[in-house]
Amino acid sequence: MDLSQYLEIFIDETKEHLQTLNDQVLILEAEPDNIDTVNEIFRAAHSLKGMAGTMGFKRMQRLTHDMENVFSEIRNGKMSVTPDLVDIVFKCLDAIEEYLSCIVESSDEGENDNEDIIGMLNACLVLDQEGSDTAEKTVSKEEEKSAASNEEADKRKFLHISIADFERNAISEAKTKNMNVYGVTVYIDENCILKAARAFLVFKGLEAIGEVIKSVPGVQDIEDEKFEFDFSMLVISAKPLEEVKKVIADVSEIKEVVIEDYEVPGDIEVVSSVQAQEEKEPEKKEETKKKQAPVKSNSKPVANRSVRVDIEKLDVLMNLVSELIIAKNGLVSVSNQEDSKTSMQSFNEQIEYLERITTNLHESVMKVRMVPIESVVNRFPRMIRDLSKKLGKEMELIMTGEDTELDRTVIDEIGDPLMHMLRNSADHGLESTIDRLKIGKPQVGTIELNAYQDGNNVTIEVQDDGSGIDVEKVKASAIKKGHITEEQAEMMSEKEAIDLLFRPAFSTAEKISDVSGRGVGLDVVKNKIEGLGGDVEVSTKLGEGTKFTIRLPLTLAIIQALMVEVRNEKYAIPLNSIVTIEDVLVSDIKYVQQKEVINLRGTVIPLVRLDEILECPSSEEEQENLVIVIVKKGDKQTGIVIDNLLGQQEIVIKPLGKYINIHKIISGATILGDGEVALIIDSSSLI
Repeated sequence: MDLSQYLEIFIDETKEHLQTLNDQVLILEAEPDNIDTVNEIFRAAHSLKGMAGTMGFKRMQRLTHDMENVFSEIRNGKMSVTPDLVDIVFKCLDAIEEYLSCIVESSDEGENDNEDIIGMLNACLVLDQEGSDTAEKTVSKEEEKSAASNEEADKRKFLHISIADFERNAISEAKTKNMNVYGVTVYIDENCILKAARAFLVFKGLEAIGEVIKSVPGVQDIEDEKFEFDFSMLVISAKPLEEVKKVIADVSEIKEVVIEDYEVPGDIEVVSSVQAQEEKEPEKKEETKKKQAPVKSNSKPVANRSVRVDIEKLDVLMNLVSELIIAKNGLVSVSNQEDSKTSMQSFNEQIEYLERITTNLHESVMKVRMVPIESVVNRFPRMIRDLSKKLGKEMELIMTGEDTELDRTVIDEIGDPLMHMLRNSADHGLESTIDRLKIGKPQVGTIELNAYQDGNNVTIEVQDDGSGIDVEKVKASAIKKGHITEEQAEMMSEKEAIDLLFRPAFSTAEKISDVSGRGVGLDVVKNKIEGLGGDVEVSTKLGEGTKFTIRLPLTLAIIQALMVEVRNEKYAIPLNSIVTIEDVLVSDIKYVQQKEVINLRGTVIPLVRLDEILECPSSEEEQENLVIVIVKKGDKQTGIVIDNLLGQQEIVIKPLGKYINIHKIISGATILGDGEVALIIDSSSLI
């Protein structure tokens, strides 16, 4: 069987299970007695083991199987959760992630058997089993008998099934027709890889000789593997008990079948259909709680080629496409009309209709492309936990706004910049625990990551309550490394000094470690963010902390732009970077250090003549007035001198391709309504 067709699904689901495991183990570290968390970890490890076994990845299967064994012992109360065990489990997760990286790159898990990690897991099992064996010897024979008796009673789980009135009626009717009603509990082998498939075969076998009127858990949960290694049923059949039992036992990997004639016990509550529905409500609430818990499914698609889409969004998209076809038919009908006056009126109506549809279609497609930012940030709590141990600092990460949505193309690029900023806050920002206590700060340092939508942009803030940036130290480091002279340092403002941190190969760390000190980090952040059409700002207060603010466009595909003309050439300037448009007299232009500037309402703004930068033919006419588009980047402003304004337009950004060597001020191109190509100006580069 060719399994390569399932490889993408396997990679995608493995990422989800890994994220679940990372989140849950973090919870377990803080709450070692949380049995719900233990169960969640066990289920995720079991699913991973089954998937890896099905795909033939034996090393991953072995590692997850041993991990599953450990959590099986914890579930049964034979082992306790210790800090050392949590560290070993995190090493397991890193090893699984390493296997996954190899699979993504080469469709093979590699040659690393991770014997050392497996040895640590098994050592934990042996130690705890020895301890439990000693304790077990003190248990009396009477207690053993009692436990055995309870265990036998517990195996008849079908006795605890609550039945609704219609199910009771079905049982009564079956008995009047001399049919048999059986209570059945099926136990599947705990080493079974595909337990849902085994359950399916049991149901299929029983439906051939009778009818399953109730199962616990429900059929859908069994299909989705949301059950342990047993399930119970009420079965109506004309066949004798032994024959029914044989049908079930003949399915492979069935460990035990407990079956007997079923009578509706008087002490078991028989509920109405309405009550049965109400009983399901707490389950729904429980599921909702789980969704709100820190466990977040990592929906980041494999190989950056897919996005999971709500079916309702696709329905809206389908409706709009249907409207588009109606609009097309309307235009065809107009073209066949003979009366030119009526034809023109109908044509204009159809164009307005088409404009409404395309705007709605754009919004709908944008929603389809949008992905919550949580798909990027949900791996950061684990990273901060590891940094806390590595740096010997107590710290916590508080995240808000994880449901803020960004375009898929932007989401894929912001992971590394955010990681660098968090590492920077952990290493450079937060003081050591001893230093924090000396100055009266809380023992645990706080790093906050907050995301929110602001108009057509998304703002992401990374803030710490550490020592802040020592501007004088930054200047001294820059002088030492030859980035600036002492004279330049004296004239620098605080903001200009902080901007030095974004220079390549710049670091204030006194020694190089595996966390920082090589000067690779904030320059990467700046380049990435600006490459996405965004900007990054830093605000700091010595002794109180530092805040990095990233602003990103919601999308990189379709934007609102101002169309302008320079000589006879058309250009587009993104609207989100424009502050205002001014009509300025040539006589109002002043010179500062031989550069043109204007004084606009008390603010001195430098000018850029677009025709000179773009090497357009010079104009022979002398103008009295200039049209200037004021653009901004952070708190910096620049005036772009143009010839004419053509108006605002929604444009589709087309990349120019790697074969065209273009100036960095051109960020792409767009095709206008008449088929002409207009280049898009990157105002950030101009500033």
